[in-house]
Amino acid sequence: MAAVACLRVAVDAERTGLSPVSLGPLVSKFVASYLETRWLWPRKFEPLTHYAFLLTDPRTDQTDIRELAPMSDELQARLFAKAPDGGGEVALLLFEGSPEAARAFASLSVEALGAALEDPERLPAGGRLTRLTSPGAVGQDPEVLRVPLMDEAEASVAAGALAAKPLRLPALEGAQGVYFTPRGLFVGDVISSTPGSSRIHYSLADGPDHMPENTAAFDADCVIAAMRFLTEGVKAMLYLPICYSNIIKPTQRRDYERILSVLPERCRGQLAAAVYDVPRDPHFGALTQVKEMLTKYVASIDLRTPDPGFEIEKLAHQAVTSVTLVLPDAEPRVRLATLRRFIDRYDLYRRKQVWPAVTNIRSRAELEACTAAKIPFVTGPAVCRMQSLPVGGRMQPLAELPVRAA
Repeated sequence: MAAVACLRVAVDAERTGLSPVSLGPLVSKFVASYLETRWLWPRKFEPLTHYAFLLTDPRTDQTDIRELAPMSDELQARLFAKAPDGGGEVALLLFEGSPEAARAFASLSVEALGAALEDPERLPAGGRLTRLTSPGAVGQDPEVLRVPLMDEAEASVAAGALAAKPLRLPALEGAQGVYFTPRGLFVGDVISSTPGSSRIHYSLADGPDHMPENTAAFDADCVIAAMRFLTEGVKAMLYLPICYSNIIKPTQRRDYERILSVLPERCRGQLAAAVYDVPRDPHFGALTQVKEMLTKYVASIDLRTPDPGFEIEKLAHQAVTSVTLVLPDAEPRVRLATLRRFIDRYDLYRRKQVWPAVTNIRSRAELEACTAAKIPFVTGPAVCRMQSLPVGGRMQPLAELPVRAA
């Protein structure tokens, strides 16, 4: 039997400082963007109001609200970043029942919803209601407000079973510094987000073995992580992972636009797109479309390729900001040979006024080869290990690299 539920978002509207006219669309856009990239097929969602969404999942008979906890915490951080006391709650209410009951729950007025929370018997018949409250939704056990059609003993067993479900571990958000060799300065960070259940950490800077399988979900999670860093006042450049093979497809490009659109427009100048898995000779038309879309949300575009023979000569003058070589997972002599092939084409990058860069640098020898060749931007475990907070803006002598894990 398929699970059907209505997700409803309750917000301390007065404390956001936003008018009802702007608050509703903002919440709707944020939640829809999250669901577009995380509530994946065969699951479906349908917006019912600015604050309510119908969720269906044919693979189970029960929806776990904890899967939506990261979205709740990030929405709370964004809405109340400028609140005088830094506070304000976002509550997720998940009503599970028949499609008719779920739609009836979505149609409740704010006043009727408040009354129903005080007296759950006023809820539509035949539904279970659970709640998570932000901040702190991640790691929180759902509060069961009503378990329908059961006596007291059965309700206690059902509530205990829900609480005993394996806890969905929070994502591990991180950043790795982008080092500018001429000045000995970290100019920004590459953002990362790893599911708590993953055996390895995900990273654009640590080579192919640390790349995610679900690239669309990874990219979306990194946007959410970047939002948190921006909310916390980070001022340096943040590089957002964007998968080239996804974004060149029109349908997926629209999905990326939805998630990128939640980023604050005022922060565009400190955002860069780290477009990875770019082929040796990207199609001109596809690259043009990618650039036109991304420049609405970011100030810089970096193309990341594993091919040292990337055909920079075919790109237009200043077509992108930079091109980064991803060193292979191979023995040291092969890695250095790949690096030298890339360095040999340095003059082509200079003529196109496109910065060359290198990532997945793992040794002092590779780092010194880059600095000797005047490669301006470098990243990787020999430069900066994964950090819990961005290091952009920090001066660091070359001799004191790498920056160890915080």
